[in-house]
Amino acid sequence: MKSMFQYIAAALCAVALVACGGGSSKKAGVTIPPQPDFKIIDSVVGTGTVAATGDLLVVNYTGYLYDATKSDFKGAKFDSSVDRSTPYSFTVGVGAVIVGWDQGLLGMKVGGKRTLIVPQQLAFGANTRTALPAVNGNTYAAVPAYSPLVYDIELISVQTATTPVVVAPPTSLETLDLTVGTGDTITTDKTVNVYYTGWLYDGSRIDLKGTQFDSNVGGTLLCVNLGTANAASPCTTVIPGFAQGMNGMKIGGKRRITIPPSLGYGANGQGAIPGNSTLIFEVTLDSVK
Repeated sequence: MKSMFQYIAAALCAVALVACGGGSSKKAGVTIPPQPDFKIIDSVVGTGTVAATGDLLVVNYTGYLYDATKSDFKGAKFDSSVDRSTPYSFTVGVGAVIVGWDQGLLGMKVGGKRTLIVPQQLAFGANTRTALPAVNGNTYAAVPAYSPLVYDIELISVQTATTPVVVAPPTSLETLDLTVGTGDTITTDKTVNVYYTGWLYDGSRIDLKGTQFDSNVGGTLLCVNLGTANAASPCTTVIPGFAQGMNGMKIGGKRRITIPPSLGYGANGQGAIPGNSTLIFEVTLDSVK
């Protein structure tokens, strides 16, 4: 879908919401800087239409590099539709913009103002952005690889989708770090203690979480055997997608794992889980045994 801002994106490849080339891939030995948690902060709660998946939004925004030394975490400015006096239009929840926007703007009301703190994995990841040309005396910073970002966003209007958008489930394992831990990194030959919650995948919902079928959050940690089943181990051996999805997590981290049926319970299902179900787990890694 074309937006009122498309001509600028085409001319400059400059809308720092879209991965449009010129990025860099992660190289061996690259150290990713510490990342903030994803946060949504409403300074003004709107009173108009609520943004939902598939809606066409018109927004004004300003983007900053994240700076942990600042009280508002806003470092150098790298982009602004406000400076250009040209609002930005896009379809939300369908991958047209960075994941942090797709997740962070759903549920916002017209007239609202919201600040998003976006870790690199929900922003541009390993991609870089060259500095935009100055506009009306405003200069902009380049965006280095693995940069967390801060956005101030005002929702101007919402054009509701004419038909509901249903997001098809993935056909392969997908993971997303919600919080990157600071402890040791685990591999799938370990035994670990975790908190978890599991949902059936529902492509019609904003967060894709359907019916919750299990959780130990607020209760007893689950001891999970991530390696080959061991009859002598007192820990639980889990479905392949759960074990594979935890690979590379750090202690203290929280990860969202989306598991296709082939790595879950397959065609037979189990208990409250129907056959051929795609599953979503959010897992917090407490410790390694």
